[in-house]
Formats: sequence, C-alpha cells, structure tokens
Amino acid sequence: MKDSKYAPIIIFAFNRLEPLKATVSSVLSNPEASESDLFIFVDGPRPNKEGEKDKVQSVQGFVKTISGFKSLTYYFSDRNKGLAGSIISGTTEVINKYGRVIVLEDDLYVSQSFLRFMNEMLEKFECVDKVMQISGYGTLLTHIGSYKYHAYLNLRARSWSWATWKNRWDTVDWDVKDYNQIKKSKKLQCEFNKGGSDLFGMLKGYFDHTNNSWYIRFDYSMHKQSKYSIQPVRSLVRNDGFGTNATHCSGYNRFKIDFEPAHEGDFFVPLDLEPNMSIIKNAIRYNSIPYRIYGKIVSLLKVLIFK
Repeated sequence: MKDSKYAPIIIFAFNRLEPLKATVSSVLSNPEASESDLFIFVDGPRPNKEGEKDKVQSVQGFVKTISGFKSLTYYFSDRNKGLAGSIISGTTEVINKYGRVIVLEDDLYVSQSFLRFMNEMLEKFECVDKVMQISGYGTLLTHIGSYKYHAYLNLRARSWSWATWKNRWDTVDWDVKDYNQIKKSKKLQCEFNKGGSDLFGMLKGYFDHTNNSWYIRFDYSMHKQSKYSIQPVRSLVRNDGFGTNATHCSGYNRFKIDFEPAHEGDFFVPLDLEPNMSIIKNAIRYNSIPYRIYGKIVSLLKVLIFK
C-alpha cells in the first residue's frame, strides 16, 4: 500500500525518555512530518533490571502524548525482545503494509532536511536494483576533491537512520545460511571486510553469541548481492546516544560527522550514480583497525579517569 507520497517513519525505543523526546522533536522540525505516519515500538523491560520497568513506563506514557504527525501507532512489548528482535519484527510488520519505511532509534537527532532527503532517495532509486538502503547518516569526508554530488554509494550499510523497500528487505537471509562457507574462507572474509575491518568479526560475534545484531546480517546480505547504501556527503543525522546509559554505545564515539542542520536547495544526486572508491575508503576509515584501537583506548581512559 502506497497511499501517501511520504514513507512511514518507525522509531524504536526502550528505556530512555529524554533522548526519545529529542528524537521526536527533531523529526517534527521536518515539514514532511505532518504528512507522515509514525510508528513507535517500545521494547519491554529486561528481567532483574532494577528500576527499568519504571523507565519503560515513562517512555510509554510520553509516546501516548505525541502529536504533529499524520497518524500515530504504537506497540508496547510485554517482554524484552532486544533491539534485533524489535527491529526485524517491527520493520517487517510496517513494510509489509506500506512497501517502504524510514527507520530511527531513540538516540538519533535529525536535520530539518532529513525526511526530504530520505523520501526523495526512496522515490528516485526504488527501481535501481543496486541500491539496497538509504541512510541519512554519513561520516566526515575529507579530501573529496571535485566530487559534486550531495550523496554517494557506500559498500557499508548504516544503522543510524535508514530506509529501504519491501522487495529489498525480503531478500535478507537472517539465518545467514552460508556462514560456514565464509567462516572457512579468508578470501571471502577479506572481500566482506572491504566495507570495514570489523564486519566479519561482527558476523562471527553473532554466531558466537557475543552480539545479537540485526545490522550485520543486513549488511552481509547487501554485500552478498553486490548492492550499496546511499549516504549524504554532509550528515543529516547525529547520534547522541553514546554514554553510560546506552545499551549498545556506552564508549567513546570515534565517528566524526559534518552535521547539516538544514539543506538549502535541491539534493543533487543523479539516478546513474556510480560508486567512487576514493569516497568509499574515506567514509569507512573510521572502521579501520587504527581508528578502532584508538576508540578503545580513549574509552578505557575515560572509564579510568571518571571511575
């Protein structure tokens, strides 16, 4: 069903009230918000987490008061599904009805031009098979030379804001049925890691039960299909979720961005956009081994200093 020119928006939330308020407020700063359907999925509290039930209930109470969108639909889980379970089931439910979705989590602050960019890219690239995903997030690019477009193709998907279509979402192999093949092949691992030195390690971590990431399975499916993610040269999303209260991002944020509060004029992104390897390498450098080591050292120092 595509009865609106704007894709529905999904926000996944949990137990952080103030970050969610900031996310919602930033989305409402977009002119398109009043004509967009909003779906919010709030995960349930984890067992034996003191005080978490009250925090989740506070989030639920706020969600019921949200206004300013075309419509509001919310789902409150009685049990804790975890982020991966929430995202896969929630996205599937909405995308099966609407055919496309824009997805946010409760720690992201978006530009006033975020919804315009996401909807324009969803419309423009719907029939371009090599595009698997749109994201409003992009890392800081340096030395881009004469690159003249407002977005680029990236080998690596993004989880800090994204959009896709049902026919792409349905191709994701959430079971990663060929995992044993890549597990045994250094060549295949190196091919996957062209999108960042951490990718195969994250996939292995999923099977070793050290993470429960929906993202790495999505990214691997994108890689297997030789598809790309479209991302803006100047980021239209800022991640404010790093800190001690975060579930997944409690350390130092090594990812730097050039945040664009509002984009003046049109987004110049041609339909025949081709991958630019210089731009891609620049974009994924934060996932290189030196940057990852630096991030871990700074996170450790912060713990020691503020302990």
